[in-house]
Amino acid sequence: MGEVIAIASQKGGVGKTTTSVNLGASLASLGHRTLLVDIDPQGSVASSFGFTRYDIKAGILDVFLDALPIEEAVHPTGVENFDFIPTNLWSDENERRKLIGVASKIKLKDELAGIREMYDFILIDCPPSLGNLTFNALIAADSLIVPIQCEYYALKALGRFLKLTRIIKNENNPNLRYRGFLLTMVDLRTNLTRIVIEKIRYTLQGMVFKTMIPRNIKLAEVPYHGQPVLSFDRNCKGATSYYELAREIVGENGNFVPVADDNQEVKVI
Repeated sequence: MGEVIAIASQKGGVGKTTTSVNLGASLASLGHRTLLVDIDPQGSVASSFGFTRYDIKAGILDVFLDALPIEEAVHPTGVENFDFIPTNLWSDENERRKLIGVASKIKLKDELAGIREMYDFILIDCPPSLGNLTFNALIAADSLIVPIQCEYYALKALGRFLKLTRIIKNENNPNLRYRGFLLTMVDLRTNLTRIVIEKIRYTLQGMVFKTMIPRNIKLAEVPYHGQPVLSFDRNCKGATSYYELAREIVGENGNFVPVADDNQEVKVI
């Protein structure tokens, strides 16, 4: 049965979609069947694979509101072993957003149950909010990756998100675990970056991934190329970092490694 990993943070611009797309491609390149589910109304995942809203036959909105079987919303990414389900929940369609906002908090969990056997990993790209869609993802997930941009304000925002995940774990999903906290947009040339990294690693102890994602222009070019960075420049720092992150997740020998044990309380920053 595939592991469901939510990639979430309440703060925007920390690299959730970049991580979802490029980690997914890297896991697929290691031979793991991977599905990426986009529940962010910004719909950036589709453009990362060269899709426009007019290329999408069905998406997560149809699954939530029209009882479409979830397997009918699956699209190929063009990368072997890698599929995705687009959001088709456009940010300009306020009425439809309101409808999906009142959907059952276990809707996504119930839908994914029918296709978990088809994949080794199911990644969920979450919106930058603490609303119903994020709740759905965290209730459906086995584990959680939290991208953290190496800046002071991202550090401050982390506390509220940790409180939310603790509530969901206690009340809705006792099996939820942190897969890891991921440092993104790392620029080791600045003192602030080094200070933030030290603070995060001290606070979260062994729950921070060893792999760090650098600032890299090639990662920003993914929507332009309509491909994950591994497909058009596999030797750039962005591509090699996400490949190393995938190896860290599955283990260098290809076996799955357990998620971090977070039985002890995580300090809120």
